[in-house]
Amino acid sequence: MKRIIAGVLILSSIFQVNAQEAADKKVQAGLVFGYGMAFQKMETKYLETNGIGSDLTIGANLNYGFNENIGLNVGIEFDFETLKYKAAGDYNLIPGDKNLYYAYNDSKIISADSYDGSQSLFQLLERKQKPIYLTIPTMVLFRTKFIGYFRYFGKFGLKTSFLLGNKINDEGFALNSTTPATVVENSNMTAKNELFFVKSSVGLSGGAEWNFVGSTSLMAEIGYFYGFVPLYYNKKSEDRYLFNPIEGNINNSAKQSQLMFKLSILF
Repeated sequence: MKRIIAGVLILSSIFQVNAQEAADKKVQAGLVFGYGMAFQKMETKYLETNGIGSDLTIGANLNYGFNENIGLNVGIEFDFETLKYKAAGDYNLIPGDKNLYYAYNDSKIISADSYDGSQSLFQLLERKQKPIYLTIPTMVLFRTKFIGYFRYFGKFGLKTSFLLGNKINDEGFALNSTTPATVVENSNMTAKNELFFVKSSVGLSGGAEWNFVGSTSLMAEIGYFYGFVPLYYNKKSEDRYLFNPIEGNINNSAKQSQLMFKLSILF
């Protein structure tokens, strides 16, 4: 019994020494990897969501502790997203009140106002976009004291993202082709300024930190973020790419929320 008690005391002292080494650090910095589910809410009757999108995150984070329990989480992250939506109209070649079209030259989608009949025309059925963002999280960090090797935390704050690039993959009817009734793909298309260059979301997350060796920790968390800045900003007619034969140029409007899972290793 004495040996068991002595062993427990020794293990407890080791836990406290290791945990204290991480707890005493004012700054923790390291790599972050994440994967999330993206939920788009289309704010036009002409477009519908087409399943759940995704977000792959790679970057670097820094935790600055004001004290043992309160700190600031900032970072630089790259988000590789997939957004999916579809036209609300029927899958046919008969012009309808919700059918959507766009004009294009090679791989460039042009403004609907620029269409003069000489460009190729495409009826959109489904779209998959792959934007890349540079994201800067700025969140307040709340932490418990270490209990053995573990402590628990919560975050609250903003994620602000800046658009770096965007590729568009469409399915639909190429109306200028020799087989206009056949569904085809328009891959790696571009459309200047279709996505708004900045987006921001507010959210909260929570998780646990494991101080597994020295002052090195592994952090796992889950968070929810609500986007309050539109994904698209095409209020001016000349900035719109999609058009309907009855209603004219269509303003593609949507907002996004995300459920994110992250894993960080901090030193």
